[in-house]
Amino acid sequence: MSVNDDDLINLIARCAIDDRRALKELFDRLQGYLYATALRLVRREDLAQEVLQETFIQLWQNANRYRTDKAKPLTWITSILRYRALDKLQAEQRHPPGPRDDAQEEELLAVAADHCPVRDSQQAQLRDRLGRCMETLGASIRQAIELAYWQGLSREEIASMMQTNANTVKSWLHRGALRLKQ
Repeated sequence: MSVNDDDLINLIARCAIDDRRALKELFDRLQGYLYATALRLVRREDLAQEVLQETFIQLWQNANRYRTDKAKPLTWITSILRYRALDKLQAEQRHPPGPRDDAQEEELLAVAADHCPVRDSQQAQLRDRLGRCMETLGASIRQAIELAYWQGLSREEIASMMQTNANTVKSWLHRGALRLKQ
């Protein structure tokens, strides 16, 4: 699912007028990323869940205070989460819990980090832009780049496959990289 600033701004604005579906959609879109962030901060699953819940409660209660000229929507939401996490950590220092299972926490962090909608959306957008750029390249240059970067072949291997010499492949890769950079 794609996450962009305009969508998030719209959902926050809808929360400001008590649209519960907007809050649910925000939760569905951001829960993986925000949970992973909370877990990195508080280092305990139960606390991360509490921080996540408190973040969405505060977001719901303060959606009308969000200002687009002050912060990007994800930055604003993440800062709410961060303050909730810091509050939770301070409370825990006053009342420390029992022993922790570090192996289980590492596993949870790895699972949570794998499910980041923002990162997934950014990667999808990058792949789409790169695909459109690749379409503008000539067939030989495009094929050489695909073989080199996506299949990991050396210039010599590409030259053999494309029945040309390694210097030509080197030139194609260099020109292609410059055109993609533009």
